[in-house]
Amino acid sequence: MGLLARFGLGRAAEGPEVEIRTADLAVPGERIGGQLVIRAGARSVEVDQIENYLVADGFDNDGGPTDLVLGSLSTPGGYDLEIGGGQERTLPFSGRLPWECPFTELDGQPLGFAVAVRITLRPPGRSEGTVHRSTLRIAPTPAVRAAVAIFAELGYRPQDSRVVYAYIPGSDQHHAGYQSLFLTDPARGRRKLPRLELSFVTNPVGTMVYLRRAAPELYEWESKPRTVTFAIAHHEAARPDLAERATRALEELRTLYRN
Repeated sequence: MGLLARFGLGRAAEGPEVEIRTADLAVPGERIGGQLVIRAGARSVEVDQIENYLVADGFDNDGGPTDLVLGSLSTPGGYDLEIGGGQERTLPFSGRLPWECPFTELDGQPLGFAVAVRITLRPPGRSEGTVHRSTLRIAPTPAVRAAVAIFAELGYRPQDSRVVYAYIPGSDQHHAGYQSLFLTDPARGRRKLPRLELSFVTNPVGTMVYLRRAAPELYEWESKPRTVTFAIAHHEAARPDLAERATRALEELRTLYRN
């Protein structure tokens, strides 16, 4: 996947083009790589520094939009560049997707937010630079995919998802941001829990699933309904008893809300 944009220096016809090339699909925990291509226009281009971050669209605890920085990507040679008019420079970049990186799609269906490579080019003598983004397609890890699949077997279908810039109390999060997936039962009124919210904290071993009644109008963790948790290891993704695990968690949740 690539992004082609104009670098904001000089007139549009003279300014350089910036292209970000990335892999088509990735999974949290994997290494990713790409290329930054800067093509000078009629005039030469100078870049003092290149900043390269992995970011996600998210919300703060008040529901305001924010960029979540998930980590940095290494860009060797990304400083003190001078590219002559009509020439181009290609710089590779690479890094590892954090295990807690949000997934942006399920079975090819987008979930309504983006994870992107965000590159800032800073010209000499300027405190601000031009920002360029290239969206990534992120699929879920095996454990997260299994969690979503077992709730689908129980009749709950994914609707949308969001990322909140916060820590889950008592969790083992490494990054200040968690993803929630909202599920809906098409039968709705025939269940006491017609909508559910699944949140995930994932690591190299598996994922901890936080299950609660959906309250999409709330963003602060402590103000949301109480949760029940259960774990799934990545190597357990194909186990036939995962549906029983989810069913027990639902029963615990119903009991929790009755008390």
